[in-house]
Amino acid sequence: MTSLAIVRASDILKLRATLIEMSVSGLEFENKPKEINPRSTEKILSRVFASSNTNYEVCALIPIVQDSGFSQDKIKNLPPYSDVVFLGSSHELFNNFKNLIPALPDLVLPDVNNLRKSSKQSKEKPSSVYLGIFVDRKVEVETGSGSIHNGVLKHADSIGVLFEPEDNDRTSIFITWHDIKKIKLPRKK
Repeated sequence: MTSLAIVRASDILKLRATLIEMSVSGLEFENKPKEINPRSTEKILSRVFASSNTNYEVCALIPIVQDSGFSQDKIKNLPPYSDVVFLGSSHELFNNFKNLIPALPDLVLPDVNNLRKSSKQSKEKPSSVYLGIFVDRKVEVETGSGSIHNGVLKHADSIGVLFEPEDNDRTSIFITWHDIKKIKLPRKK
């Protein structure tokens, strides 16, 4: 373990989305994320960092294989679902959090698919399209602003889609469901 990540979020789905994004961006977790009390974490972090006005409901402590500089660079362009703090091994709080890891429980993340199946509302409404058929295929994504993006859909979950634009100059982007108007297969010419 070269560094630690502390991920704080206002709800568990945002925390889940951030962990997925971290993993997709190339960060390697040494073992499972640990659940830690957000209020206690805020007290410890406020000794060194500016105190946050956000009321966090969930918090995870994650041992990261890469160093904190590498990790900071990897998450720079991630959507800000959660607040992520990296502590390198030379940071004054590193040992405090490292010593907590064996005592903390593993973080349990909800399985969004099971939540939908057990929901009463999902039985009353028509089923949504299974996006697995679009993954790793060329698609057109139309956003609410009317812009159309062409490229490959790399990942889809309950928060949105990870999209790799057709032109190689741009890096992958994450588009939330709130901003997506349509996803369709392009017509063959």
